[in-house]
This record gives sequence, C-alpha cells and structure tokens, in this order.
Amino acid sequence: MKKLLLFVLFCSTAIFAQDRVVAYFPHWAQYSQFKPSDVRYNFVTEIRYGYLTPNDSELLFSDETDKGNFLELVKLAKAANVKIIVAVGGLGNESSMSQAYSSSADFVKAALAFKNEYGIDGFELDGGVIGAGNAAELVRLANELADQNVSVSIAVPGEEALASAFGSVSLSKIENISLWFTDQTSASDSQVKPNSNTSENIKTLAAFANAGVPKNKLMPILPFYGKSFYKASGLESSHEGTGSGNEGVLPYKEILNKFKDAATYKVSFDESSKSEVAVSESETIVFNGIPSVKAITEAVKDNDYGGIAAFDISGDHKEPIVSLLVTAGQILRPSVDYKKKKR
Repeated sequence: MKKLLLFVLFCSTAIFAQDRVVAYFPHWAQYSQFKPSDVRYNFVTEIRYGYLTPNDSELLFSDETDKGNFLELVKLAKAANVKIIVAVGGLGNESSMSQAYSSSADFVKAALAFKNEYGIDGFELDGGVIGAGNAAELVRLANELADQNVSVSIAVPGEEALASAFGSVSLSKIENISLWFTDQTSASDSQVKPNSNTSENIKTLAAFANAGVPKNKLMPILPFYGKSFYKASGLESSHEGTGSGNEGVLPYKEILNKFKDAATYKVSFDESSKSEVAVSESETIVFNGIPSVKAITEAVKDNDYGGIAAFDISGDHKEPIVSLLVTAGQILRPSVDYKKKKR
C-alpha cells in the first residue's frame, strides 16, 4: 500500500510539473493599459511578477508606481488559486544581484520579510546576463533562500554554452530553471534572424537535460512579441535599422492587427528555424506565432520538460482562437475550457 501511494504521488508530481503554464506580468505592463484584471487566470498555473531589485537589506520595486497593480495581482491570483511568484534581478540588475551573492544573509532576510508582508508563494532569481562563472553563485543564493522553506526558481540565458555549468551544480532545492529564449536578434545584427529560433531552442533544452539538469525542472521562456526591421526582405536579408513598433518591438497582438489587411504582409513559417516571418514593402517582422509555440510546447510535452513560460502576458491576443497561451495550454492542459466567455 505504501509503495502504491508513493507511486501515485510521484506520478501526480510529474504531471503537475509538465502541465505548468507560466505568465510573466512585468511592471511596465501598466504603460500598455494592461491590468491585473485582464489576466485570464484559468489559462495559467503561475504568475511571475517582475521585478524587484536587491538593495542592501531590502527588496525594492523596480517601479514603485506599479505597487498597486502588484497588490491587485496577488489578490486576484490567490482568489483564482494561481501561484504568485516574484522575480528578482533581471537584465540591468546584474550589479545588484552580484551584491546579493556577496551578502546572501542580508538578501535572504529581505526576501523573507517581503514574502511575509505580501503573502507571495515564492521567488524567481534572475541573474540577468551571466556567464558560466556566475552559475554556482546564483544557485548558492537560491539554495540558501530555499533552506528557509521558500519556493525558489532561477532564470538564466538560454545558451547552450551554459548547460554544463548548471548541470554540474545541485538543483535539488530549486523549483525550476527557466531558460530565456527571447531577443535572439536585434538591429545590431547585419542580417535579420529569428527573434526566437524554435529549432535551436529545442536543442538547447536538450543540452541542459543532457548536462544533468532534471528535465521536469526545465522551462523555456517564450517571447510574446516580435522584432521589426526596416527595408528588410525576409530572413537573412540586410536591413536599415528598426521598423515599426516601440524601438522595433511589437507585441504579438499588435502584429496580428497589422495582418488584418492581408495584402500588406506576406506571412510564412520558416521550417528551418520553426519561426514566423512577415514581409511587407517597408519591413520584415520576425515573431513567434501559433505554429512555433505549438512546436516547442509539443517538444516540452514529448520530452517531459517542466512546462512553458510566456513573456509577457500583456502581449497575447485576447481572442482564444489566435491566443498563444491557448495554443500552449491546449497541449499541456487540454481539460481547461479555453472558449471565450460571453459577457
């Protein structure tokens, strides 16, 4: 009987890990008029709010004006029985995270105080741009926090070169390790590349797993936005800088709005990279659409990885038929009702 119970617990844990659909809610979502009440909580298993910045013995909101949204997000997530995690660090906060590594006791104390004050479910520690040498520091800090009975995850660049570094450290106390598969191209590149190369991303997940990272802890972070390039004629073509959008960045929902006039853009799926490309007379847009999100989510399911994460939730389209969250969810959580509710 005891063996049967252990088997059932093991199976249920494995299923739960693979079924995770995570959505990031960054503090800048407020500037696109996206509110906590706009989140479709039944579509996700976890919300990650970003970001907090370590500062001496405190964890500070990166944007204090967004604190009200954070409080509302915590309330609504708890009401929907969705985990609420706070991301600490991230791009641009590398020096603050470095300070946290060297004064870990102060960091742990500050994290515990924040958790107790706001009632969150845990933390994600994001070292930002890191190398193999920072892997042990990041994991050590996460383990020290986890030793205080706190749920802790880490987020790192989705680079194959980092696989061995994270495969050689103990991750037993870490909830999951998320790999950033975002911003794989920019205007500084001489030719247009996919913004998120699904084929390469699948290989990178496998590299981390082969290096020793438990599969059920691995999770890809997918961009729910694309990049535009002025006067480009498609993948591997030259360009003349950023195209439309905010500094060349376009949320997925805005990209779809551009396609309402079918004659303006020619949209195709690049089989080599398993990513989407849209070309008009004035620009090329590279992005993740339904086929690419479906491809990587199926790889997650088929290989027993830990789930998928969306960056960020405000970029998704509200219509279920074209929603990227729904695309992933129908594969990982098919029992959820994804139909649009009538008002």
